[in-house]
Amino acid sequence: MGRKNASDRRERRQARKEKEARKQRKAEAKSKRKAKNAKEEDLDALIAQFMDMDKGVEKVTELPRKSVSARAYASLVLSPTNDELILFGGEFTNGIKTFVYGELLFYNIKKDDWRNVQIPKGPPPRSGHQAVSVSRLGGQMWVFGGEYSSPTGSTFKHFNDLWCLNIKDKKWMKVTRSGAPSSRSGHRMVLFNKCLVVFGGFHDDAKHAPKYFNDVHLFDLENYRWDKLVFPQVKPAPDARSACQMVATKDGVYVYGGYSKSRVRGEVYKGVTHTDMWRLEASEDAAAAELYAQQLENKDLKKTAAQGAFGVGLKWEWTRVRPSGAAPSQRSGAAAAVRANGSMVSFGGVCDEETDDALKGQFFDDLYQLNTNTLSWSQLRVKRTEGSPCARMSANICCKGNTLFMFGGILEVGDKQITLNDLNSLDLNKLNEWKVLRGVDKRAQQWLEESSSEEEDDDDDDDA
Repeated sequence: MGRKNASDRRERRQARKEKEARKQRKAEAKSKRKAKNAKEEDLDALIAQFMDMDKGVEKVTELPRKSVSARAYASLVLSPTNDELILFGGEFTNGIKTFVYGELLFYNIKKDDWRNVQIPKGPPPRSGHQAVSVSRLGGQMWVFGGEYSSPTGSTFKHFNDLWCLNIKDKKWMKVTRSGAPSSRSGHRMVLFNKCLVVFGGFHDDAKHAPKYFNDVHLFDLENYRWDKLVFPQVKPAPDARSACQMVATKDGVYVYGGYSKSRVRGEVYKGVTHTDMWRLEASEDAAAAELYAQQLENKDLKKTAAQGAFGVGLKWEWTRVRPSGAAPSQRSGAAAAVRANGSMVSFGGVCDEETDDALKGQFFDDLYQLNTNTLSWSQLRVKRTEGSPCARMSANICCKGNTLFMFGGILEVGDKQITLNDLNSLDLNKLNEWKVLRGVDKRAQQWLEESSSEEEDDDDDDDA
C-alpha cells in the first residue's frame, strides 16, 4: 500500500507540474498576443478617425438621455451659470475591450434629466483628465490633459492639450500656448487666484517605467499664459504622485494622499500610497510682480529658482500640514470636493495590498470632512439604506452649496472590475441618507473573460 501511495503522490506532483506549465504557456501566449495587438493599434490613427467623424457635426445638437453609461476617470463639475452638472469623457472596460468616451453630458438638477450635447470641433475622447468650471465670460469649463487607451488597454497616449468650453454659446476652443505641462493623466487641477493650478500626475507609454510628477503649473486666465513654478531645492515639497485629493480654498491649495510607484530592484516597481498633506500658498511679492510684468512684455524672459517660486506675479510656497482628528485610513483614488463652508469632503478610495504576483484592494464607502480653518478631520456618518452607494474608487463628486453629488467610479469583486453609473446626492447639513437619482445599471457590470477555445488556441500556437 505504501508503494501505491508513493506512486499516487508522484502522479499528483507530475499533474500539478503539467498544470502549472500549461498556465505558464497560456500566460506567455496571451502576452505575445497583447504585444501583437499593441503593434497593430495606431492610437494616433484612432484619434484622427474620431476627429474626422467629428467634422461631420456641423451644429450643436442636444439629445435626451435617461441615464449615462458606466464609466470612471471622467470629470464632473458644477455649471457656474445654472443648476446643472457637466460630465465629460471617461472610460469603461469589460475585461476584453476598453472604451474611451468623448461625450459631453449635462444633468439638470431641477428637472432631473440628462442630455447629451454634441458640439463641433471638440477635444478627442479621453479619461484621467481634469476639468474646472469658472463664471467668467458667461461661464466656462476648462479641460486639461488625460489619456486615450487602445481597445485592448495595452497602449496609451497621454495629452497635454488645454480646451475651453463656452457654456453659454456651446462652443469648444483649443487654447495652445507655450510652456504647457508635459503630457499626463491622473493629475489634479483646481481654480485658485484666477489661475488654473495643475499638480502631479503620471505618464505611462507601456514601454518604459511610468513617470510620476510633482511639478506645479499655473495657467493665467486673464493673460492666457502658462507659468511653471520653480521651487528652490532646499524648500520642502510633496513627492511625485497621481490620484491625490486636491481642493482650493481661500487659504490655499490642499493636496492629500495619492499614489506612485518606486523602484524596488531592476525593473521591479512597488506601489506607494501616500498619506501626507500639503498646502500651497500664494502671497504678494514686489519682486514677483515686477518679474511677471516684464515676462508679459518679453515672453522669452526666464526665471530661476534663486528668485523664489514666482508665478503670475505672486510668490508661492509649500507647507506641510498635519491635521488632527479622525483622518481617513490609508488609501488612494478617493474623491474630493469643497462644500459651501470651505471644508473639504472626501469619499471612498482604495487601499491596495501588493505582492509579487497579485494586487488586492480594499474599497471604501465612508465619507470624511476636513475643516480647513481648524485643520481637523471628522467622519461624516450617514444613515445606511438599501440605496446607499457602494464602496468605490475614482468616483466623481462636486458640491452645489451643501449638497454633494456623486457619479460613477470603479469597484473590484475578485478578479472582476465593476464600473458604475449611478448618480447620488447627499445633504451635507442633514446627513439623513443618500438620495438615489439614478441607480446602478447592472447590465453595464458585465465582465467578459477570454473563452476556453481561445486559450486552447494559445496552447496550440505556443506548441507549434
